[in-house]
Amino acid sequence: MTFEEKLKKCSASEIWQEYCGFLDLSMQEYMEIQKRLLMEQVELMAGCQLGQRFFRKGVPHSVEEFREMVPLTRFEDYADVLLPQKEEMLPEKPVLWLHTTWEGGDFPSKRAPYTEAMLETYKTNILGAMLLATSTGRNQFNVWPGMRVLYSLAPLPYATGMFPDLISSEIDLRFMPSVREARKMSFGQQMRVGYKMAAKHDMDLFFGMSSILYGATRSLNMLAKGSDSKVGLKDILTTHPKMIWRLLSARYRQKRDGTELKPKDLFHLKGFVCVGTDTALYKNELEEAWGIRPLEIAGGTEPSCMGTETWSKNGLVLFPDACFYEFIPEMELYREMEEPSYTPRTYLMNELVAGQKYELVITVLKGGAFLRYRVGDVYRCLRLRNPSDKINLPQFEYVDRVPSVIDIAGFTRFTQREIQKVIEMSRLPITDWFATKEYDETGRSYLHLYAEVDLSDAQGLAMSRQLLRDHLSLYFRSYDGDYNDLKRLLNVEPLEITTLRSGSVAEFQRQNGRPIPKVGAPRETVLEILRLQNDQGGGVPDVVE
Repeated sequence: MTFEEKLKKCSASEIWQEYCGFLDLSMQEYMEIQKRLLMEQVELMAGCQLGQRFFRKGVPHSVEEFREMVPLTRFEDYADVLLPQKEEMLPEKPVLWLHTTWEGGDFPSKRAPYTEAMLETYKTNILGAMLLATSTGRNQFNVWPGMRVLYSLAPLPYATGMFPDLISSEIDLRFMPSVREARKMSFGQQMRVGYKMAAKHDMDLFFGMSSILYGATRSLNMLAKGSDSKVGLKDILTTHPKMIWRLLSARYRQKRDGTELKPKDLFHLKGFVCVGTDTALYKNELEEAWGIRPLEIAGGTEPSCMGTETWSKNGLVLFPDACFYEFIPEMELYREMEEPSYTPRTYLMNELVAGQKYELVITVLKGGAFLRYRVGDVYRCLRLRNPSDKINLPQFEYVDRVPSVIDIAGFTRFTQREIQKVIEMSRLPITDWFATKEYDETGRSYLHLYAEVDLSDAQGLAMSRQLLRDHLSLYFRSYDGDYNDLKRLLNVEPLEITTLRSGSVAEFQRQNGRPIPKVGAPRETVLEILRLQNDQGGGVPDVVE
């Protein structure tokens, strides 16, 4: 039966058990599923050329042997096979290839193969997340055929683009705009048309990237006020009577109470699903604007859809059948940064410590291509179990990319290689630098570049911090289209610059006997170098003298 047929013929508890039953697993049951699926994947990999590349010490016969014999991997270890799509070297024939940005890599994108079994798992898990997005507790959900869905996620070949195609075989949802129409549009056009259709016909579900949803909320606030020239009051008054009534009622309350109109005055969502980094920063504002707290899901191009929050929307639970999970503690990451030859230790799901941060390591199951693969995402283990919801599994929150990658609003990413390239293109008199991800007073993230300026250079003498930022921002926009879209869609300046005296970085390294990471230096390191500069006579003034 399709999901739609199950909604008509099966009880709520039966549907819940099939799609959300993993939430009732004990830790022991969860690990048994993980280990069984891992060994099935090992058997598949042992029979292909790609797997044999990583099984040079022999084929593992247990989870312990697997973790001991197979090295930690990155995309560089797969690029020669996956970029040219050499299917004959893979464990199973893929039916779909997805793309994503390869930040700091030798090519602009990475590719990941998806087998039929992987897509089936993805479909089941995303349907489970959809149930949970509308849920208030076990066996309680509000999903029906014909729901109107405003969909603001990137199309194929990105991972989020799989959702409409997979869902269409299971349940009839009315995407706004339709999938066929959306694929003829740019991402920006798709969003504008979708929002306009929602204003005319209402919507029941909202799927999107958190930062984009935040930008959409601002746009729809303007719509509610009737100040958007493209989607104005006239458009709403010529459509569904229900929308007219909601708008008039909201206008009345606005005048009576002296309040502003919000999207929740026009739209009564049944489910709200968000993905992407920095989600935690936007959740409260999104909830206030839309009247429903977003449910966060976790995933990516390589791991697929691998986790979801529950009805309480207070932590992610990772699906046991998408990937086999290992975790590198934060302290191991910093040791590796200081000792590049060091191999960090990993822990399993049943070995975690609540409150600790970990880099995620995945082995993709069901015929996937990645073994002990470092995705580059850091999660915090919030709790080992949730007694109030009777969940006996760890729950997580997404923290950030690994320190060597600066992710801004889930929209654009910077690595040492990319920042260095922009600096070289700009031809500014910057002699040394390092960069960190920081947050402003509202919690919005930005790239903070600490740059030494050559005071012997005439350009350096005349360069103010503001001019320096404006000049570099221009080159970032020309080099990285996502950076330009971030500024345009969210109306934020994602770059801040602090100028340092020449020799500051070298002096810190001389006194401390360790280098400063070019990207992702710990906060205490940044404060220490700023204190050092002050001790030596203060920082560089706004106009370098």
